[in-house]
Amino acid sequence: MMKVSFLFRNLFLFSLWIGSHVASAQDNIDVSTSSDSILVSSGQKPTDSIAQPKASVESSIRKNLEFTITLNRINNELEKELDTVEIMQSIPFFERLVNTVNERLEVRGSKVNLRYLSALENFLASIKNQVLDLEKPITKRGNELIAIRDELDAVKKDDLFQYSLRDSTVLPEYQLAITLLKNRMVRTDSVLTSQRLLAASFQSRISSMTIKIEELSSVIDFETRKLEKELFNKENNYIWEPREFTNVEKLGEIFRDSLRLNEVIFSRYFKNHIPISLFLFGISLALYAWIRYNLKRITQEKDFSAIILERVKFVNSFQFLSALIFVLPLAPFFYPKPPISFETVILIALVLVTSILLKKDKPWKVYWNWILFIFVFLFYTASNLYWEIAFQERWHLLALSFIGVFLANRLVVLQKKSELKLPIYLSYLAKFYIALQVGSILANVFGRFSLAKMLGVASTMSFVQAVSLYIFVTVIMEMIYLQFEVSKKQGNEYTSYWDFQGIQERLKKVFSGLAFIIWGYYFLDNLSIFNFLLGEAKLFLTTPWSLFSGTFTFGSVAIFFLVVYLASILANNIAYFASIKDQQKPNQRDKRLGSSILLIRLGVLSLGMLIAIGASGIPIDKITIILGALSLGIGFGLQTIVNNLVSGIILAFERPIQIGDDIEVGGKSGKVKDVGIRSSKLQAYDGSEIIIPNGDLLSQHLINWTLSDKKRRVELLIGVGYDSDMELVRDVLRKQLDQEEILKKPEPRVYLQTFGDSSVDFRVLFWVDNYDLWIEIRNQVMFGIFKAFKEQGIEIPFPQRDLHLKNLPATIRENVKTIKEIEEEIPEGQGGGTNEKTEE
Repeated sequence: MMKVSFLFRNLFLFSLWIGSHVASAQDNIDVSTSSDSILVSSGQKPTDSIAQPKASVESSIRKNLEFTITLNRINNELEKELDTVEIMQSIPFFERLVNTVNERLEVRGSKVNLRYLSALENFLASIKNQVLDLEKPITKRGNELIAIRDELDAVKKDDLFQYSLRDSTVLPEYQLAITLLKNRMVRTDSVLTSQRLLAASFQSRISSMTIKIEELSSVIDFETRKLEKELFNKENNYIWEPREFTNVEKLGEIFRDSLRLNEVIFSRYFKNHIPISLFLFGISLALYAWIRYNLKRITQEKDFSAIILERVKFVNSFQFLSALIFVLPLAPFFYPKPPISFETVILIALVLVTSILLKKDKPWKVYWNWILFIFVFLFYTASNLYWEIAFQERWHLLALSFIGVFLANRLVVLQKKSELKLPIYLSYLAKFYIALQVGSILANVFGRFSLAKMLGVASTMSFVQAVSLYIFVTVIMEMIYLQFEVSKKQGNEYTSYWDFQGIQERLKKVFSGLAFIIWGYYFLDNLSIFNFLLGEAKLFLTTPWSLFSGTFTFGSVAIFFLVVYLASILANNIAYFASIKDQQKPNQRDKRLGSSILLIRLGVLSLGMLIAIGASGIPIDKITIILGALSLGIGFGLQTIVNNLVSGIILAFERPIQIGDDIEVGGKSGKVKDVGIRSSKLQAYDGSEIIIPNGDLLSQHLINWTLSDKKRRVELLIGVGYDSDMELVRDVLRKQLDQEEILKKPEPRVYLQTFGDSSVDFRVLFWVDNYDLWIEIRNQVMFGIFKAFKEQGIEIPFPQRDLHLKNLPATIRENVKTIKEIEEEIPEGQGGGTNEKTEE
């Protein structure tokens, strides 16, 4: 109600001003330059050198309205206060954390280990980032308040408040409006001052906290460098000497203190990154739903579902755990600088999921060996959470090292047993673990406690992470294989054993490389040298080097080759899976990609090359120089290579051959297995692989048996004796051609071909529908012909020659007697003895 009356009052004053202005305009009186008898100065006027216009009632009314509107807008802005609840909760919490870290570093007699110095550095960096995020709205609000202050000061300095009515009894509405405006200005100024003080208070506390964080970061950096230099120095007594550290009771205090601090850090970090956690959980649920959907489709739609599901041992039995094992190894990369406690929780969850999945796959001896190793891992995990160097752990760590060496050696022994099918890399991993643990034992014995603990923790953590990443790779391959099978439209189709093995090998190479990179990061992080190596690598890769008249960095060179390498892997895998797709359509040549796969490979490689050039920052003028040198090389010695390359492109466009075609070229025959950039590969019928340059495929006569279709004409030459009944032979041959596998159109033909030296030859012609089966069908026909000829008494002659001797050489002219004549000459009593002697 007050606002309405206030508005009407201002409208009345404004109308009064309009009426006065119109009246004065009619009388040609300039109000701005003539003296006003209504107003009188209530104080000193501004003493500016620039002449000020004289005040009038009309201008004062107008200013009053403008200033009232301005104050309303300012008050609306001041009502948008800071979210002091979150700020008041966050700033004291951050101050407590910073003070805790400061107290921890200043405690006499305690020594923070290298692992936790690195963790403290990351922790302080995380706090600093959160503090800076908290400071942004405060700084923004402070700038807004400064702008409001400047605007309010301009209103205060206006000459409206330096004049008053000469007669206080006239225009009471005007006097009331001026009074209300002054009161509103006082209240607005008071609210503005209080908000500025509050923002300044927050900014002051944040500034002091930021300074403290920078100081602590400098201290941590100094202590880190100091510990790195002392890492290989003797820290405590040799194992055979009297101990030099305090009582064991302090170890429990260190454990409880570290546990409380890690709990606070974990809860705070988790609370600040709930959206990331929900995102990762959503990915797990999506993967779980995808796996269940694929399994359901395979079970319902595939005729060979039992064979397919037998090949997926983890995904089929543990759908949700398979989804988790995919997300957990990648989870730490989604969180910005996670603390040790947070990484430890993720790692424990990963190990538990791995343990459940291993129960399905591995023999009991190996599995129980793994379970015992998990207990060693848990002890090392608890030790890794200590903030201080506790020499009292010496004997505990020594015992853990010996137990770990025993379990790893037992795993190597189990690996050698032929009946246990374990991954070959597991033996190498166990030997690597044993080597690190032996180093830990030696360091512990000779008083290098920090080095011993670092090696023990790093080796144990890395071992369990490697085993988990093995399951991670296996699950990924199983999920991709399921999707590959689901994508097949025919229910009676499934991947053959050899294709399945080929898919497994290719996927294993790609994802094993990814798993190795992840494991390398974990291993270096466990050794607390990842940040150091990363900094040194950045320095090396970004340092400019001069070569001849140009400069380059190894980083640009590495990026170039890395992008080209990834493009080549992508191109090869696309070509491989496309060829498998083509193999599923052997009788649909038009629907196969065939040699077009070469164009896809060239496209991917070309795109990868362009991305590599752009990403590495190689100047275009340098590329032209390389192309010029390449053209010179082509002119001298690379004609054959370029000819084969161009021929490959022509083959891809004209498509005279495709993958799966049966061809003959240059006296070689076989099935096209691959059409490459430089050469093509044939799978010969004897099992050998023939490499043929693409240029030869275009320059030589090429026979493609399956270009238009897979039909083939089979020709047989059958010889019979001259005494045979030719009509009967023809009928027998025609009857044998009446088979289901032989096409009726074109009609089989039997022709009397030639009169040979020893036989009459018939020519038999018939067509088969499938080129791949023509040898088998020919075999059946020939068996039938032979059997029918035998039943009908038809003779299949063999070549005969009559030899006429006109005379013999003199040296061999002898009287030749037959065996019968010789036997007649031998007396009857001597016949048996002679025969026996002859037989002997």
